[in-house]
Amino acid sequence: MTSTDAAAFCDEIRGRLVGSLYLYCGDRPLAEELAQEALARAWERWDQVSAMASPEAWTFATARNLARSRFRRRAVERRARRRLAAERPAAEPDSADSVAVRAAVQSLPERQRATIVARFYLGLDVAATAELLGCATGTVKAATSQAIDRLRSSGLIDDEVDEHEDVEA
Repeated sequence: MTSTDAAAFCDEIRGRLVGSLYLYCGDRPLAEELAQEALARAWERWDQVSAMASPEAWTFATARNLARSRFRRRAVERRARRRLAAERPAAEPDSADSVAVRAAVQSLPERQRATIVARFYLGLDVAATAELLGCATGTVKAATSQAIDRLRSSGLIDDEVDEHEDVEA
């Protein structure tokens, strides 16, 4: 059989395949995605599938197996998420200060934001920050100074912060 036969086969069963998968899984977009994958597999193996007693039955079985695999994978993911959530301590609500700091840092240009995060959140020194960001140490010093000036002008930090102080890594 030819690829024309494969195309005719796919056109012929597509509607029924999507409909049966929709009934099986209850999700129309998922049913269409699974049907497309099953039809693609039938097309790829058309020489073998066309020689079967019922190519349609093989395609429907393939689609059902794809759905079952998807359901199992989602169940495993849900269990893993529940397990991880149970292991984490309950998060404390963000204080107004932490929300304001995050907003101010997010408002910085990308290079300054990355520098501030590396220097003061990760605790990297100038050299380690330069290596992390792939730039010169002078660039790190300049970006840190510019970022701190912007944060000072926003009123979030005061003169106590010394941008030239090396933080131990």
